[in-house]
Amino acid sequence: MDTCPTCSCSFSDCNFNSIPYPAKGWQHNQGIPDTIRFCSQCGTGIAHPTISDMATDELYVQGKYWQQSTTKLPLKIFPVPFGLAQARWELIQKSLPDFQNKREIKLLDIGAGHGYIGLIASFGHNSVLSEYHAIEPDPTMRQYMRDMWIKKGRKQKLNVIPSMDQVTGYYDVVVLSHILEHLQDPSSLINSAIALLSSQQGLLFIDVPNQDHLFKNNVFPHIVFFSPSSLKYLLKQEQLEIIHLETWGRNMYKSPANANTPLKMKLMGEMIRLSYRFLPSKFLVQFYAWYFGGNQMNTEGTWIRALCRNKES
Repeated sequence: MDTCPTCSCSFSDCNFNSIPYPAKGWQHNQGIPDTIRFCSQCGTGIAHPTISDMATDELYVQGKYWQQSTTKLPLKIFPVPFGLAQARWELIQKSLPDFQNKREIKLLDIGAGHGYIGLIASFGHNSVLSEYHAIEPDPTMRQYMRDMWIKKGRKQKLNVIPSMDQVTGYYDVVVLSHILEHLQDPSSLINSAIALLSSQQGLLFIDVPNQDHLFKNNVFPHIVFFSPSSLKYLLKQEQLEIIHLETWGRNMYKSPANANTPLKMKLMGEMIRLSYRFLPSKFLVQFYAWYFGGNQMNTEGTWIRALCRNKES
Protein backbone atom coordinates (compact mmCIF):
# COMPACT_ATOMS: atom_id res chain seq x y z
CA MET A 1 0.00 0.00 0.00
CA ASP A 2 1.73 3.16 -1.24
CA THR A 3 -0.82 5.72 -0.07
CA CYS A 4 -2.34 6.38 3.33
CA PRO A 5 -5.93 5.00 3.54
CA THR A 6 -6.93 7.90 5.81
CA CYS A 7 -5.61 11.03 4.08
CA SER A 8 -4.33 9.63 0.72
CA CYS A 9 -0.81 10.95 1.37
CA SER A 10 1.73 9.16 -0.83
CA PHE A 11 4.48 7.40 1.08
CA SER A 12 6.83 7.95 -1.83
CA ASP A 13 6.41 11.73 -1.47
CA CYS A 14 6.87 12.12 2.29
CA ASN A 15 9.06 11.00 5.15
CA PHE A 16 7.55 8.39 7.43
CA ASN A 17 8.53 6.53 10.57
CA SER A 18 8.29 2.76 10.81
CA ILE A 19 8.49 0.04 13.44
CA PRO A 20 8.66 -3.76 13.21
CA TYR A 21 5.24 -5.40 12.83
CA PRO A 22 4.48 -7.23 16.14
CA ALA A 23 3.57 -10.82 15.25
CA LYS A 24 4.80 -13.10 18.02
CA GLY A 25 4.07 -16.72 17.19
CA TRP A 26 3.79 -16.13 13.44
CA GLN A 27 6.45 -16.64 10.80
CA HIS A 28 7.14 -13.87 8.28
CA ASN A 29 7.19 -16.41 5.47
CA GLN A 30 3.46 -16.93 6.14
CA GLY A 31 2.62 -13.56 4.59
CA ILE A 32 3.04 -11.52 7.77
CA PRO A 33 3.93 -7.84 7.20
CA ASP A 34 7.46 -6.74 8.12
CA THR A 35 6.80 -3.22 9.37
CA ILE A 36 4.17 -0.65 10.27
CA ARG A 37 4.66 2.66 8.46
CA PHE A 38 3.18 5.82 9.96
CA CYS A 39 1.80 8.57 7.77
CA SER A 40 3.57 11.87 8.47
CA GLN A 41 0.39 13.84 7.73
CA CYS A 42 -2.33 12.11 9.81
CA GLY A 43 -0.42 9.56 11.90
CA THR A 44 -2.24 6.46 10.66
CA GLY A 45 -0.19 3.26 10.78
CA ILE A 46 -0.24 0.92 7.78
CA ALA A 47 1.14 -2.63 7.63
CA HIS A 48 3.82 -3.12 4.97
CA PRO A 49 3.82 -5.17 2.85
CA THR A 50 0.08 -5.51 3.19
CA ILE A 51 -1.66 -8.84 3.79
CA SER A 52 -2.66 -10.39 0.46
CA ASP A 53 -6.26 -10.92 -0.61
CA MET A 54 -5.59 -14.67 -0.70
CA ALA A 55 -4.39 -14.67 2.92
CA THR A 56 -7.37 -12.53 3.96
CA ASP A 57 -9.80 -14.93 2.29
CA GLU A 58 -8.15 -17.87 4.02
CA LEU A 59 -8.53 -16.16 7.39
CA TYR A 60 -12.10 -14.92 7.22
CA VAL A 61 -13.96 -17.06 4.69
CA GLN A 62 -12.30 -20.39 5.43
CA GLY A 63 -12.59 -19.89 9.18
CA LYS A 64 -8.96 -19.61 10.29
CA TYR A 65 -9.52 -16.25 12.00
CA TRP A 66 -11.93 -17.80 14.48
CA GLN A 67 -10.23 -21.23 14.15
CA GLN A 68 -13.59 -22.95 14.53
CA SER A 69 -14.48 -23.97 11.00
CA THR A 70 -13.81 -27.68 11.55
CA THR A 71 -15.64 -28.03 14.88
CA LYS A 72 -19.11 -26.94 15.98
CA LEU A 73 -18.98 -23.84 18.18
CA PRO A 74 -20.37 -24.69 21.66
CA LEU A 75 -23.79 -23.13 22.08
CA LYS A 76 -22.98 -20.95 25.08
CA ILE A 77 -22.34 -17.31 25.87
CA PHE A 78 -18.66 -16.31 25.72
CA PRO A 79 -18.27 -13.67 28.45
CA VAL A 80 -15.56 -11.40 27.00
CA PRO A 81 -17.18 -10.63 23.61
CA PHE A 82 -20.63 -10.62 25.25
CA GLY A 83 -19.55 -8.02 27.84
CA LEU A 84 -17.93 -5.86 25.17
CA ALA A 85 -21.08 -6.04 23.04
CA GLN A 86 -23.12 -4.89 26.04
CA ALA A 87 -20.90 -1.83 26.47
CA ARG A 88 -21.14 -1.00 22.76
CA TRP A 89 -24.92 -1.28 22.67
CA GLU A 90 -25.28 0.88 25.80
CA LEU A 91 -23.36 3.64 24.02
CA ILE A 92 -25.49 3.32 20.88
CA GLN A 93 -28.71 3.36 22.89
CA LYS A 94 -27.91 6.78 24.32
CA SER A 95 -28.40 8.27 20.85
CA LEU A 96 -31.48 6.28 19.88
CA PRO A 97 -33.89 9.01 21.14
CA ASP A 98 -32.68 11.02 18.14
CA PHE A 99 -34.99 8.79 16.09
CA GLN A 100 -37.87 10.99 17.33
CA ASN A 101 -39.77 8.29 19.23
CA LYS A 102 -39.28 5.67 16.54
CA ARG A 103 -39.33 2.34 18.36
CA GLU A 104 -38.82 -0.14 15.54
CA ILE A 105 -35.07 -0.41 14.99
CA LYS A 106 -33.38 -2.19 12.08
CA LEU A 107 -29.77 -3.05 12.86
CA LEU A 108 -27.03 -4.09 10.43
CA ASP A 109 -23.87 -5.59 11.94
CA ILE A 110 -20.97 -5.85 9.47
CA GLY A 111 -18.41 -8.43 10.60
CA ALA A 112 -20.76 -9.67 13.31
CA GLY A 113 -18.66 -12.44 14.88
CA HIS A 114 -20.81 -13.98 17.63
CA GLY A 115 -23.70 -11.63 16.85
CA TYR A 116 -24.00 -10.56 20.47
CA ILE A 117 -24.82 -6.91 19.81
CA GLY A 118 -27.99 -8.01 18.01
CA LEU A 119 -28.84 -10.51 20.73
CA ILE A 120 -28.43 -7.84 23.42
CA ALA A 121 -30.43 -5.29 21.41
CA SER A 122 -33.25 -7.81 21.08
CA PHE A 123 -33.77 -7.70 24.85
CA GLY A 124 -33.89 -3.87 24.97
CA HIS A 125 -36.68 -2.07 26.80
CA ASN A 126 -36.18 1.52 25.62
CA SER A 127 -36.36 0.59 21.96
CA VAL A 128 -37.63 -2.40 20.05
CA LEU A 129 -35.32 -4.22 17.66
CA SER A 130 -37.45 -5.34 14.76
CA GLU A 131 -34.71 -6.80 12.53
CA TYR A 132 -31.09 -7.86 13.03
CA HIS A 133 -29.05 -8.39 9.89
CA ALA A 134 -25.56 -9.82 10.43
CA ILE A 135 -22.76 -10.08 7.87
CA GLU A 136 -20.22 -12.74 8.81
CA PRO A 137 -18.01 -14.63 6.31
CA ASP A 138 -17.20 -17.52 8.68
CA PRO A 139 -19.82 -20.30 8.18
CA THR A 140 -19.40 -21.67 11.71
CA MET A 141 -20.09 -18.29 13.26
CA ARG A 142 -23.14 -17.80 11.04
CA GLN A 143 -24.60 -21.08 12.25
CA TYR A 144 -23.75 -20.20 15.85
CA MET A 145 -25.78 -16.98 15.54
CA ARG A 146 -28.78 -18.81 14.11
CA ASP A 147 -28.67 -21.49 16.82
CA MET A 148 -28.21 -18.95 19.64
CA TRP A 149 -31.14 -16.86 18.32
CA ILE A 150 -33.38 -19.93 18.58
CA LYS A 151 -31.99 -20.99 21.95
CA LYS A 152 -32.73 -17.57 23.44
CA GLY A 153 -36.24 -17.55 21.98
CA ARG A 154 -35.81 -14.38 19.94
CA LYS A 155 -38.83 -13.49 17.81
CA GLN A 156 -37.31 -10.60 15.86
CA LYS A 157 -36.25 -11.15 12.26
CA LEU A 158 -32.72 -12.54 11.95
CA ASN A 159 -30.88 -12.49 8.63
CA VAL A 160 -27.34 -13.89 8.62
CA ILE A 161 -25.41 -13.53 5.36
CA PRO A 162 -21.76 -13.95 4.29
CA SER A 163 -21.08 -10.71 2.40
CA MET A 164 -22.10 -7.12 1.70
CA ASP A 165 -23.24 -8.14 -1.79
CA GLN A 166 -26.36 -9.69 -0.26
CA VAL A 167 -27.46 -6.63 1.74
CA THR A 168 -30.78 -5.08 0.76
CA GLY A 169 -32.77 -2.27 2.30
CA TYR A 170 -31.82 0.46 4.77
CA TYR A 171 -31.02 0.48 8.48
CA ASP A 172 -31.39 2.75 11.50
CA VAL A 173 -28.06 1.58 12.96
CA VAL A 174 -25.03 0.17 11.14
CA VAL A 175 -22.24 -1.36 13.24
CA LEU A 176 -18.57 -1.65 12.19
CA SER A 177 -17.01 -3.24 15.26
CA HIS A 178 -13.37 -4.31 14.93
CA ILE A 179 -13.43 -4.55 11.17
CA LEU A 180 -11.84 -1.34 9.79
CA GLU A 181 -8.39 -2.30 11.11
CA HIS A 182 -8.52 -5.43 8.91
CA LEU A 183 -9.11 -3.55 5.65
CA GLN A 184 -6.77 -2.02 3.11
CA ASP A 185 -9.41 0.58 2.26
CA PRO A 186 -11.52 1.37 5.38
CA SER A 187 -12.92 4.50 3.71
CA SER A 188 -14.69 2.39 1.09
CA LEU A 189 -16.56 0.36 3.72
CA ILE A 190 -17.49 3.50 5.66
CA ASN A 191 -19.01 4.96 2.48
CA SER A 192 -20.92 1.73 1.85
CA ALA A 193 -22.20 1.73 5.42
CA ILE A 194 -23.32 5.36 5.24
CA ALA A 195 -25.28 4.62 2.07
CA LEU A 196 -27.27 1.99 3.99
CA LEU A 197 -28.53 4.36 6.70
CA SER A 198 -32.28 4.81 6.54
CA SER A 199 -32.44 8.52 7.38
CA GLN A 200 -30.50 11.65 8.34
CA GLN A 201 -30.72 10.44 11.94
CA GLY A 202 -29.34 6.98 11.16
CA LEU A 203 -26.36 6.03 13.32
CA LEU A 204 -23.02 4.58 12.26
CA PHE A 205 -21.10 2.96 15.13
CA ILE A 206 -17.37 2.24 14.83
CA ASP A 207 -15.08 0.43 17.25
CA VAL A 208 -11.36 -0.09 16.52
CA PRO A 209 -8.25 -0.83 18.61
CA ASN A 210 -6.39 2.22 19.89
CA GLN A 211 -2.81 1.93 18.55
CA ASP A 212 -2.52 -1.68 19.71
CA HIS A 213 0.98 -1.88 18.22
CA LEU A 214 2.05 0.04 21.34
CA PHE A 215 1.12 -2.69 23.80
CA LYS A 216 0.53 -6.02 22.02
CA ASN A 217 3.18 -8.48 20.93
CA ASN A 218 0.88 -9.84 18.22
CA VAL A 219 -1.38 -7.61 16.11
CA PHE A 220 -1.87 -9.95 13.14
CA PRO A 221 -3.98 -9.71 10.98
CA HIS A 222 -4.42 -5.95 11.51
CA ILE A 223 -3.58 -3.80 8.51
CA VAL A 224 -4.45 -0.26 9.65
CA PHE A 225 -3.58 1.25 13.05
CA PHE A 226 -5.73 4.14 14.25
CA SER A 227 -5.28 6.75 16.97
CA PRO A 228 -8.25 8.89 18.07
CA SER A 229 -6.96 11.78 15.97
CA SER A 230 -6.46 9.71 12.80
CA LEU A 231 -9.89 8.08 13.07
CA LYS A 232 -11.41 11.54 13.59
CA TYR A 233 -9.53 12.74 10.51
CA LEU A 234 -10.96 9.87 8.44
CA LEU A 235 -14.56 10.49 9.59
CA LYS A 236 -14.27 14.21 8.83
CA GLN A 237 -12.91 13.34 5.39
CA GLU A 238 -16.16 11.43 4.85
CA GLN A 239 -18.18 14.55 5.81
CA LEU A 240 -19.75 12.85 8.85
CA GLU A 241 -21.15 14.50 11.95
CA ILE A 242 -19.30 12.99 14.92
CA ILE A 243 -21.59 12.51 17.92
CA HIS A 244 -19.07 10.64 20.06
CA LEU A 245 -15.41 9.73 19.66
CA GLU A 246 -13.58 8.61 22.77
CA THR A 247 -11.24 5.89 24.00
CA TRP A 248 -12.56 3.12 26.22
CA GLY A 249 -11.13 0.25 28.27
CA ARG A 250 -8.30 0.02 30.74
CA ASN A 251 -5.20 2.12 30.21
CA MET A 252 -3.42 0.45 27.30
CA TYR A 253 -0.18 0.21 29.27
CA LYS A 254 -1.87 -1.61 32.19
CA SER A 255 -4.53 -3.56 30.34
CA PRO A 256 -4.64 -7.37 30.48
CA ALA A 257 -4.27 -7.16 26.70
CA ASN A 258 -0.79 -5.71 27.29
CA ALA A 259 2.09 -8.19 27.24
CA ASN A 260 3.55 -6.29 30.22
CA THR A 261 0.39 -6.12 32.32
CA PRO A 262 1.02 -5.93 36.11
CA LEU A 263 1.56 -9.29 37.84
CA LYS A 264 -1.49 -8.77 40.07
CA MET A 265 -3.77 -8.51 37.03
CA LYS A 266 -2.17 -11.57 35.43
CA LEU A 267 -2.70 -13.66 38.55
CA MET A 268 -6.31 -12.54 38.89
CA GLY A 269 -7.04 -13.42 35.27
CA GLU A 270 -5.34 -16.80 35.64
CA MET A 271 -7.39 -17.65 38.74
CA ILE A 272 -10.63 -16.93 36.90
CA ARG A 273 -9.45 -18.88 33.86
CA LEU A 274 -8.69 -21.96 35.96
CA SER A 275 -12.10 -21.86 37.67
CA TYR A 276 -13.96 -20.73 34.55
CA ARG A 277 -16.18 -23.78 34.11
CA PHE A 278 -17.45 -23.61 37.68
CA LEU A 279 -18.51 -19.96 37.64
CA PRO A 280 -21.90 -18.62 36.47
CA SER A 281 -22.00 -16.83 33.13
CA LYS A 282 -23.44 -13.64 34.63
CA PHE A 283 -20.50 -13.35 37.03
CA LEU A 284 -17.98 -14.00 34.23
CA VAL A 285 -19.52 -11.31 32.01
CA GLN A 286 -19.36 -8.80 34.88
CA PHE A 287 -15.83 -9.81 35.85
CA TYR A 288 -14.39 -9.50 32.35
CA ALA A 289 -16.22 -6.22 31.77
CA TRP A 290 -14.35 -4.90 34.82
CA TYR A 291 -11.10 -6.74 34.00
CA PHE A 292 -10.78 -5.26 30.52
CA GLY A 293 -12.64 -2.04 31.37
CA GLY A 294 -15.07 -2.52 28.50
CA ASN A 295 -17.55 0.02 29.89
CA GLN A 296 -14.98 2.51 31.21
CA MET A 297 -14.05 5.67 29.33
CA ASN A 298 -10.30 6.29 29.54
CA THR A 299 -8.09 8.83 27.78
CA GLU A 300 -5.52 6.08 27.06
CA GLY A 301 -7.98 3.22 26.71
CA THR A 302 -7.51 0.19 24.52
CA TRP A 303 -10.39 0.90 22.10
CA ILE A 304 -11.68 3.88 20.13
CA ARG A 305 -15.45 4.08 19.80
CA ALA A 306 -17.21 6.51 17.51
CA LEU A 307 -20.85 7.32 16.82
CA CYS A 308 -21.61 9.42 13.77
CA ARG A 309 -24.24 10.22 11.18
CA ASN A 310 -24.64 12.15 7.96
CA LYS A 311 -24.41 15.91 8.28
CA GLU A 312 -27.66 17.74 7.70
CA SER A 313 -27.71 19.29 4.25
